[in-house]
Amino acid sequence: MQIGSCRRLKQQELLYHFNRYFWYQSYNCLKSKKRIRKPRTRSTSHTNGKGGRKLTFHKLDWLEWIAIGVSIWFFVFPYPYKPLFVIMLGLPIFGLFLNGLAGRPSIASLVEITKDKDGSNKYDVADFIDFPAIVLFIHVLRNYEFESFYSLIIPGVLASLMMLVLVLITHKIQIQSAADKLWIYCSFFFNVCLFSFAATYGVNCVFDDSEPEVYYTEVLDKHISRGRRSTSYYVKVAPWGHHHDIEKISVSYSQYNALQPGELVEIDRQEGLFHIPWYYINK
Repeated sequence: MQIGSCRRLKQQELLYHFNRYFWYQSYNCLKSKKRIRKPRTRSTSHTNGKGGRKLTFHKLDWLEWIAIGVSIWFFVFPYPYKPLFVIMLGLPIFGLFLNGLAGRPSIASLVEITKDKDGSNKYDVADFIDFPAIVLFIHVLRNYEFESFYSLIIPGVLASLMMLVLVLITHKIQIQSAADKLWIYCSFFFNVCLFSFAATYGVNCVFDDSEPEVYYTEVLDKHISRGRRSTSYYVKVAPWGHHHDIEKISVSYSQYNALQPGELVEIDRQEGLFHIPWYYINK
């Protein structure tokens, strides 16, 4: 399999799995929030004996509801686009600041631990972090074509380090429950890094005002990929520029209907705000 086709296949697989994960998280979150909860305190840890909640959670339920609502809005109908995108970027940062106002609580205050029916622990990172992270990640995979994953590594790692510095400033890396320490760290830092990489690539494309390089190539084929809760549209194009193999490019519904096999199409390539090259079909 050629490099471009392999990259596109991996990108589609990631998109498929994160789409499923997003709807799974949405269902579980909305179901859990229907329960009546007692007032919570920050940075405390306890076990209630016969299952149930082991660590108390943060007090930002109102921000979580905003994050869930804005994330679903952005996922389903992302308009007005830039204001919604900026809000999605700001929700995790704003939430970390707010949660850290009470004298630098532990990062355990950002992870809720509950018991599944089988008695195993279930770790849920604060919804003002994981919902924007998942939705932004799905959005950039679905809407922006990057030339090379390697060009994203350095900017993404730098953004992750900046987010971790913010966490260290606002929270203590202190967890009383040794048994849960590894899972709390892993679940929290995974979501932080996921948000950082998605936000970096999104900002790179959304706020890129570089002059596009224009290429023309032929549409070879097109097809629709249908999942359980989402539909994606792709066109297959002939080699263009320094892309030496046939590849599939994600397009909107209107573009899919307008483009026909055998037609000449314009592809614009831009340098990216953070010098992460990306491209798109302009029609």
